[in-house]
Amino acid sequence: PPPPFVLPLMPIVSLPVALVCASAQYVTMYSTFNFSVPPQKIMPIETKYLGRFLFLTFHSNVFLTGYYTLSVMSGVYTLPGLDAALVALQPLAFGLGTFLTLAYYALDHFNPEQIERRLFFKMNGYPKIEWSAHLEHGLALPFALVFAYGILPNPSGGPTSYEVCAYVGGYLAYYLAQTHVNWFATGRWPYPFIDDVTQAGGALAR
Repeated sequence: PPPPFVLPLMPIVSLPVALVCASAQYVTMYSTFNFSVPPQKIMPIETKYLGRFLFLTFHSNVFLTGYYTLSVMSGVYTLPGLDAALVALQPLAFGLGTFLTLAYYALDHFNPEQIERRLFFKMNGYPKIEWSAHLEHGLALPFALVFAYGILPNPSGGPTSYEVCAYVGGYLAYYLAQTHVNWFATGRWPYPFIDDVTQAGGALAR
């Protein structure tokens, strides 16, 4: 009888595509630690316990850096188990990459309060903060699309519906739980709009 499943025996993307996407993420992470303002200076109470890991931006960029790095490894070495994991996690990688850029520019970058904050820090020790804002958020979507466009035909097919729900839904549940635990510990939300949503619709709305 045929086996219950077949592990992918080929990389998810070509090595050049993986290298380009990984390189973009390395630029992003370099910017995070060298150009941006430490979160403790912006939100000292909110970041008391988790630091940068409080924010979805940092979560997303860490995940994407690891994902694209493992994609490079998949192009260099024959690792069927890794190939299968990359296929299963692709919806999460694509979702985080697209959401990071779109949500940032729709909700945060052009907010007058954020513009004023960036100007303050630009004049007070962080002259590359504008570069950092774009590098940390603006590269995610273009390279998520590059990676998705470069996905190679796979004899085992794409991720299953169960994998999509498990990994995307599981990560969403985890981040929401982390946000609420941090609120119980600090009394503050990481994003001001959560307060607005709570005031408008109560605890269930958030």
